[in-house]
Amino acid sequence: MSGAKRVDVGGHQLACASSGSGARHFLCLHGLVDTLDIWKAITPGLEQRGRVCLLEQRGHGGSDAPPGPYDRADLAHDVIAVLDAEGVDRSLLVGHSMGGIVAMETALQYPERIEGLVLIGTTSQCKEKIAGWYERIALAGERHGCEGLARAIYGEESDKRVAGDALGIAHVTRMLKSLFDDPLTPRLAELRCPVLLLVGEKDPMGPRASEIIEAAITPGLGQLELLEGKGHWLQVDSPEQVLSLLDAWLQKFDQERGYASTGTRQS
Repeated sequence: MSGAKRVDVGGHQLACASSGSGARHFLCLHGLVDTLDIWKAITPGLEQRGRVCLLEQRGHGGSDAPPGPYDRADLAHDVIAVLDAEGVDRSLLVGHSMGGIVAMETALQYPERIEGLVLIGTTSQCKEKIAGWYERIALAGERHGCEGLARAIYGEESDKRVAGDALGIAHVTRMLKSLFDDPLTPRLAELRCPVLLLVGEKDPMGPRASEIIEAAITPGLGQLELLEGKGHWLQVDSPEQVLSLLDAWLQKFDQERGYASTGTRQS
């Protein structure tokens, strides 16, 4: 995506793109093997609602891949380091798929920095079968690079490509595998910020994954919206519907909690 820059987050650099203006700050976190471009369709709408930072997570696209292994706390630290570099005190995290997992971990680790979560097609746990699939993806990346990752994820006949550092993405994939032995679900009652869950009716991960998250959150903080006939990449396929649901949620959010913060870190 044009306008991307690299931000030093302490020992490694991450690619990100900042745009928009206003009091509210959105930080967008993509899913496994995606890049900043996955937000192209929805970024103009977000820019009309505040400042926007698109973050390319470690190992992906133009971001560095520091030595592994990685855990969820490592990726959460990356998010906070980017907010620090941007001079942002508090942000609303928009996480898709893997990005939603990182968003939840960040809100749990750094509650004072996160105003709210918008979680698109994500999960807080995984079954043993899925953990095995993640391990196969990681091994494919280690043995056959980005081409191996693409084949393992999309199938042998797919012409899709993966951009990034294959070893770094393998480390990230094993971070996802940890959701089997160390699920986020039992910790979600600790969340203190409002959460908007958006999931497509035909999402391969299944609406049930979002229902589990909603049930685990403190009553009154979570709101689940099911988009009929839609799949996994709602921000790509249905940006206007996502923005409409976001607006309604933000209006309720602001009325109930007030929005006095500028989002800018005071030095």
